[in-house]
Amino acid sequence: MRSGVILILLSMSLTPIGDALSKQLGQSQSPIFIVFLRYFTAGMIALLLARIGGIRVSLPDRGRAGLFIRTALVIGAMSMLIAALSMIPLANAVGGFLIAPIIATLIAVFWFHERLTLPRIIGCLLSFGGALLILRPGAGVEVGMFYALAGGVLLGAFLATTGSSSSRCHPVSALAVQCLLGSALLLPLALPHFDGMTLDLLLPGLGLGMVTAATHFLTVAAYQRAEAAKLAPFFYFNLVAAVVVGLVWFQEIPNWLTIGGLALIVSGGLVSLARESLLMRLLTGLGMRVPDADATVPATIRRI
Repeated sequence: MRSGVILILLSMSLTPIGDALSKQLGQSQSPIFIVFLRYFTAGMIALLLARIGGIRVSLPDRGRAGLFIRTALVIGAMSMLIAALSMIPLANAVGGFLIAPIIATLIAVFWFHERLTLPRIIGCLLSFGGALLILRPGAGVEVGMFYALAGGVLLGAFLATTGSSSSRCHPVSALAVQCLLGSALLLPLALPHFDGMTLDLLLPGLGLGMVTAATHFLTVAAYQRAEAAKLAPFFYFNLVAAVVVGLVWFQEIPNWLTIGGLALIVSGGLVSLARESLLMRLLTGLGMRVPDADATVPATIRRI
Protein backbone atom coordinates (compact mmCIF):
# COMPACT_ATOMS: atom_id res chain seq x y z
CA MET A 1 0.00 0.00 0.00
CA ARG A 2 2.72 2.48 1.01
CA SER A 3 4.74 1.98 -2.18
CA GLY A 4 1.57 2.48 -4.25
CA VAL A 5 0.88 5.81 -2.53
CA ILE A 6 4.46 6.97 -3.10
CA LEU A 7 4.25 6.08 -6.79
CA ILE A 8 0.92 7.86 -7.32
CA LEU A 9 2.23 10.96 -5.54
CA LEU A 10 5.26 10.94 -7.85
CA SER A 11 2.94 10.65 -10.85
CA MET A 12 0.73 13.52 -9.67
CA SER A 13 3.83 15.64 -8.98
CA LEU A 14 5.09 15.16 -12.54
CA THR A 15 1.75 15.82 -14.26
CA PRO A 16 1.75 19.63 -13.69
CA ILE A 17 5.26 19.78 -15.17
CA GLY A 18 3.86 18.45 -18.44
CA ASP A 19 1.01 20.94 -18.16
CA ALA A 20 3.49 23.75 -17.55
CA LEU A 21 5.48 22.76 -20.64
CA SER A 22 2.22 22.77 -22.62
CA LYS A 23 1.37 26.21 -21.24
CA GLN A 24 4.82 27.50 -22.18
CA LEU A 25 4.48 26.14 -25.71
CA GLY A 26 0.96 27.57 -25.91
CA GLN A 27 2.43 31.06 -26.06
CA SER A 28 3.64 30.36 -29.61
CA GLN A 29 1.88 27.17 -30.77
CA SER A 30 -1.74 26.09 -31.25
CA PRO A 31 -3.34 23.71 -28.71
CA ILE A 32 -3.98 21.08 -31.41
CA PHE A 33 -0.31 21.03 -32.43
CA ILE A 34 0.80 20.77 -28.78
CA VAL A 35 -1.51 17.81 -28.13
CA PHE A 36 -0.25 16.13 -31.31
CA LEU A 37 3.36 16.72 -30.25
CA ARG A 38 2.66 15.38 -26.76
CA TYR A 39 1.02 12.17 -27.92
CA PHE A 40 3.33 11.51 -30.85
CA THR A 41 6.50 11.79 -28.76
CA ALA A 42 4.98 9.70 -25.94
CA GLY A 43 3.98 7.06 -28.50
CA MET A 44 7.47 6.93 -30.00
CA ILE A 45 9.01 6.61 -26.52
CA ALA A 46 6.60 3.75 -25.76
CA LEU A 47 7.55 2.03 -29.04
CA LEU A 48 11.23 2.31 -28.13
CA LEU A 49 10.59 0.84 -24.68
CA ALA A 50 8.54 -1.96 -26.22
CA ARG A 51 11.36 -2.83 -28.62
CA ILE A 52 13.92 -2.83 -25.81
CA GLY A 53 11.69 -4.99 -23.62
CA GLY A 54 10.58 -7.33 -26.40
CA ILE A 55 6.92 -6.35 -25.90
CA ARG A 56 4.48 -6.87 -28.78
CA VAL A 57 2.55 -3.71 -29.68
CA SER A 58 -0.82 -4.35 -31.31
CA LEU A 59 -4.46 -3.36 -31.24
CA PRO A 60 -6.55 -5.34 -28.73
CA ASP A 61 -8.46 -8.34 -30.06
CA ARG A 62 -11.73 -7.01 -28.62
CA GLY A 63 -13.26 -3.59 -28.15
CA ARG A 64 -11.49 -1.74 -30.96
CA ALA A 65 -14.45 0.60 -31.52
CA GLY A 66 -14.37 1.44 -27.83
CA LEU A 67 -10.64 2.12 -28.07
CA PHE A 68 -11.24 4.68 -30.84
CA ILE A 69 -13.99 6.36 -28.79
CA ARG A 70 -11.88 6.50 -25.62
CA THR A 71 -8.90 7.86 -27.57
CA ALA A 72 -11.07 10.59 -29.11
CA LEU A 73 -12.42 11.50 -25.66
CA VAL A 74 -9.01 11.77 -23.99
CA ILE A 75 -7.57 13.73 -26.93
CA GLY A 76 -10.52 16.12 -26.80
CA ALA A 77 -10.03 16.50 -23.06
CA MET A 78 -6.32 17.25 -23.44
CA SER A 79 -7.00 19.74 -26.25
CA MET A 80 -9.47 21.59 -24.02
CA LEU A 81 -7.00 21.62 -21.11
CA ILE A 82 -4.15 22.98 -23.23
CA ALA A 83 -6.45 25.64 -24.69
CA ALA A 84 -7.40 26.60 -21.13
CA LEU A 85 -3.74 26.71 -20.06
CA SER A 86 -3.08 29.40 -22.66
CA MET A 87 -5.82 31.60 -21.14
CA ILE A 88 -5.91 31.09 -17.36
CA PRO A 89 -3.51 30.22 -14.51
CA LEU A 90 -2.22 26.66 -14.32
CA ALA A 91 -3.92 25.83 -11.00
CA ASN A 92 -7.30 27.13 -12.24
CA ALA A 93 -7.13 24.99 -15.38
CA VAL A 94 -6.09 21.86 -13.47
CA GLY A 95 -8.77 22.51 -10.83
CA GLY A 96 -11.51 22.75 -13.44
CA PHE A 97 -10.16 19.60 -15.06
CA LEU A 98 -10.50 17.75 -11.73
CA ILE A 99 -14.28 17.79 -12.05
CA ALA A 100 -13.69 14.65 -14.15
CA PRO A 101 -14.15 12.07 -11.32
CA ILE A 102 -17.57 13.52 -10.50
CA ILE A 103 -18.59 13.46 -14.17
CA ALA A 104 -17.42 9.84 -14.32
CA THR A 105 -19.61 9.10 -11.28
CA LEU A 106 -22.69 10.66 -12.90
CA ILE A 107 -22.13 8.74 -16.14
CA ALA A 108 -21.64 5.51 -14.18
CA VAL A 109 -24.97 6.07 -12.40
CA PHE A 110 -27.15 7.25 -15.27
CA TRP A 111 -25.56 5.30 -18.15
CA PHE A 112 -24.15 2.14 -16.57
CA HIS A 113 -26.82 2.02 -13.82
CA GLU A 114 -24.43 1.93 -10.88
CA ARG A 115 -25.91 2.58 -7.45
CA LEU A 116 -26.25 6.24 -6.45
CA THR A 117 -25.02 6.44 -2.85
CA LEU A 118 -25.21 9.27 -0.34
CA PRO A 119 -21.46 10.06 -0.63
CA ARG A 120 -21.84 10.33 -4.40
CA ILE A 121 -24.83 12.68 -4.06
CA ILE A 122 -23.03 14.98 -1.61
CA GLY A 123 -19.80 14.78 -3.62
CA CYS A 124 -21.56 15.84 -6.81
CA LEU A 125 -23.28 18.76 -5.06
CA LEU A 126 -20.01 19.98 -3.51
CA SER A 127 -18.14 19.79 -6.81
CA PHE A 128 -20.99 21.53 -8.64
CA GLY A 129 -20.91 24.29 -6.03
CA GLY A 130 -17.15 24.59 -6.49
CA ALA A 131 -17.54 24.92 -10.25
CA LEU A 132 -20.15 27.68 -9.75
CA LEU A 133 -17.86 29.49 -7.31
CA ILE A 134 -15.02 29.44 -9.83
CA LEU A 135 -17.23 30.46 -12.75
CA ARG A 136 -19.17 33.09 -10.74
CA PRO A 137 -22.05 33.46 -13.26
CA GLY A 138 -22.66 37.11 -14.12
CA ALA A 139 -19.23 38.21 -12.89
CA GLY A 140 -17.28 38.18 -16.15
CA VAL A 141 -16.47 34.51 -16.58
CA GLU A 142 -13.10 33.65 -18.10
CA VAL A 143 -13.49 31.64 -21.31
CA GLY A 144 -10.49 29.53 -20.32
CA MET A 145 -12.39 28.19 -17.32
CA PHE A 146 -15.14 26.91 -19.60
CA TYR A 147 -12.48 25.10 -21.63
CA ALA A 148 -11.06 23.54 -18.46
CA LEU A 149 -14.48 22.34 -17.28
CA ALA A 150 -15.35 21.05 -20.76
CA GLY A 151 -12.07 19.12 -20.70
CA GLY A 152 -13.05 17.71 -17.32
CA VAL A 153 -16.38 16.54 -18.74
CA LEU A 154 -14.62 14.76 -21.63
CA LEU A 155 -12.06 13.23 -19.27
CA GLY A 156 -14.86 12.05 -16.99
CA ALA A 157 -16.49 10.33 -19.97
CA PHE A 158 -13.12 8.74 -20.78
CA LEU A 159 -12.73 7.47 -17.19
CA ALA A 160 -16.26 6.07 -17.11
CA THR A 161 -15.91 4.23 -20.42
CA THR A 162 -12.42 3.00 -19.53
CA GLY A 163 -13.76 1.49 -16.33
CA SER A 164 -16.33 -0.50 -18.31
CA SER A 165 -13.83 -1.63 -20.95
CA SER A 166 -13.17 -5.36 -21.18
CA SER A 167 -9.95 -5.10 -23.20
CA ARG A 168 -6.70 -5.72 -21.36
CA CYS A 169 -3.15 -5.51 -22.73
CA HIS A 170 0.39 -4.74 -21.59
CA PRO A 171 0.74 -1.15 -20.25
CA VAL A 172 3.54 -0.33 -22.72
CA SER A 173 1.47 -1.62 -25.63
CA ALA A 174 -1.60 0.28 -24.40
CA LEU A 175 0.40 3.51 -24.13
CA ALA A 176 1.94 3.12 -27.60
CA VAL A 177 -1.36 2.25 -29.28
CA GLN A 178 -3.39 5.01 -27.64
CA CYS A 179 -0.77 7.73 -28.16
CA LEU A 180 -0.02 6.86 -31.79
CA LEU A 181 -3.71 6.39 -32.59
CA GLY A 182 -4.43 9.74 -30.98
CA SER A 183 -1.68 11.50 -32.91
CA ALA A 184 -3.00 9.93 -36.14
CA LEU A 185 -6.48 11.28 -35.40
CA LEU A 186 -5.01 14.73 -34.75
CA LEU A 187 -2.66 14.77 -37.75
CA PRO A 188 -5.14 16.33 -40.25
CA LEU A 189 -5.84 19.16 -37.80
CA ALA A 190 -2.19 19.59 -36.82
CA LEU A 191 -0.75 19.65 -40.37
CA PRO A 192 -1.55 23.35 -41.02
CA HIS A 193 0.57 24.23 -37.97
CA PHE A 194 3.67 22.28 -39.01
CA ASP A 195 5.21 25.38 -40.57
CA GLY A 196 5.89 26.60 -37.03
CA MET A 197 7.97 23.52 -36.18
CA THR A 198 11.58 24.38 -35.36
CA LEU A 199 14.50 22.82 -33.52
CA ASP A 200 13.48 24.91 -30.52
CA LEU A 201 10.53 22.51 -30.09
CA LEU A 202 12.77 19.43 -29.83
CA LEU A 203 13.53 19.59 -26.11
CA PRO A 204 10.03 20.67 -24.98
CA GLY A 205 8.51 17.98 -27.22
CA LEU A 206 10.75 15.29 -25.75
CA GLY A 207 9.96 16.61 -22.29
CA LEU A 208 6.22 16.35 -22.93
CA GLY A 209 6.57 12.80 -24.22
CA MET A 210 8.76 11.70 -21.32
CA VAL A 211 6.44 13.20 -18.71
CA THR A 212 3.39 11.60 -20.35
CA ALA A 213 5.08 8.19 -20.49
CA ALA A 214 6.46 8.47 -16.94
CA THR A 215 3.13 9.43 -15.37
CA HIS A 216 1.43 6.56 -17.20
CA PHE A 217 3.93 3.97 -15.95
CA LEU A 218 3.97 5.35 -12.39
CA THR A 219 0.18 5.25 -12.25
CA VAL A 220 0.03 1.67 -13.56
CA ALA A 221 2.73 0.61 -11.08
CA ALA A 222 0.81 2.26 -8.24
CA TYR A 223 -2.40 0.41 -9.15
CA GLN A 224 -0.47 -2.86 -9.16
CA ARG A 225 0.54 -2.26 -5.53
CA ALA A 226 -2.61 -0.81 -3.96
CA GLU A 227 -6.38 -0.84 -4.37
CA ALA A 228 -7.92 1.78 -6.64
CA ALA A 229 -10.26 3.09 -3.91
CA LYS A 230 -7.29 3.74 -1.60
CA LEU A 231 -5.30 5.55 -4.29
CA ALA A 232 -8.12 7.71 -5.66
CA PRO A 233 -7.89 10.51 -3.01
CA PHE A 234 -4.21 11.04 -3.81
CA PHE A 235 -5.07 12.07 -7.37
CA TYR A 236 -6.06 15.45 -5.94
CA PHE A 237 -2.42 16.04 -4.97
CA ASN A 238 -2.19 17.03 -8.64
CA LEU A 239 -3.87 20.32 -7.72
CA VAL A 240 -1.41 21.05 -4.90
CA ALA A 241 1.49 20.40 -7.27
CA ALA A 242 -0.17 22.59 -9.93
CA VAL A 243 -0.44 25.51 -7.50
CA VAL A 244 3.27 25.18 -6.63
CA VAL A 245 4.38 24.82 -10.28
CA GLY A 246 2.18 27.74 -11.34
CA LEU A 247 3.59 29.93 -8.57
CA VAL A 248 7.25 29.04 -9.23
CA TRP A 249 7.16 28.82 -13.04
CA PHE A 250 4.62 31.51 -13.97
CA GLN A 251 4.28 33.54 -10.73
CA GLU A 252 0.52 32.81 -10.69
CA ILE A 253 -1.42 33.28 -7.45
CA PRO A 254 -5.11 32.12 -7.48
CA ASN A 255 -7.61 34.51 -5.85
CA TRP A 256 -9.53 33.45 -2.73
CA LEU A 257 -12.79 32.66 -4.54
CA THR A 258 -10.94 30.41 -6.96
CA ILE A 259 -9.13 28.68 -4.09
CA GLY A 260 -12.49 28.14 -2.37
CA GLY A 261 -14.01 26.68 -5.53
CA LEU A 262 -11.04 24.37 -6.05
CA ALA A 263 -11.31 23.25 -2.41
CA LEU A 264 -14.99 22.39 -2.93
CA ILE A 265 -14.20 20.37 -6.06
CA VAL A 266 -11.49 18.43 -4.19
CA SER A 267 -13.80 17.95 -1.18
CA GLY A 268 -16.54 16.65 -3.47
CA GLY A 269 -14.19 14.09 -4.94
CA LEU A 270 -12.98 12.95 -1.53
CA VAL A 271 -16.49 12.76 -0.03
CA SER A 272 -17.70 10.66 -2.97
CA LEU A 273 -15.07 8.06 -2.00
CA ALA A 274 -16.17 7.87 1.65
CA ARG A 275 -17.98 4.85 3.06
CA GLU A 276 -21.73 5.47 3.14
CA SER A 277 -22.16 4.14 6.69
CA LEU A 278 -19.38 6.37 8.01
CA LEU A 279 -20.80 9.47 6.33
CA MET A 280 -24.32 8.74 7.62
CA ARG A 281 -23.02 8.34 11.19
CA LEU A 282 -21.14 11.63 10.89
CA LEU A 283 -24.18 13.52 9.58
CA THR A 284 -26.44 11.94 12.21
CA GLY A 285 -23.96 12.96 14.90
CA LEU A 286 -24.24 16.55 13.67
CA GLY A 287 -28.00 16.37 14.24
CA MET A 288 -28.97 16.03 10.56
CA ARG A 289 -31.75 13.67 9.51
CA VAL A 290 -30.45 11.60 6.60
CA PRO A 291 -32.89 9.60 4.43
CA ASP A 292 -31.89 6.35 2.79
CA ALA A 293 -30.16 7.24 -0.50
CA ASP A 294 -32.00 4.45 -2.32
CA ALA A 295 -35.32 5.96 -1.28
CA THR A 296 -34.48 9.21 -3.05
CA VAL A 297 -33.23 7.68 -6.29
CA PRO A 298 -35.61 6.70 -9.11
CA ALA A 299 -35.67 2.97 -9.76
CA THR A 300 -34.68 3.52 -13.40
CA ILE A 301 -31.21 4.72 -12.38
CA ARG A 302 -30.69 2.44 -9.38
CA ARG A 303 -28.95 -0.88 -9.59
CA ILE A 304 -30.96 -3.58 -7.81
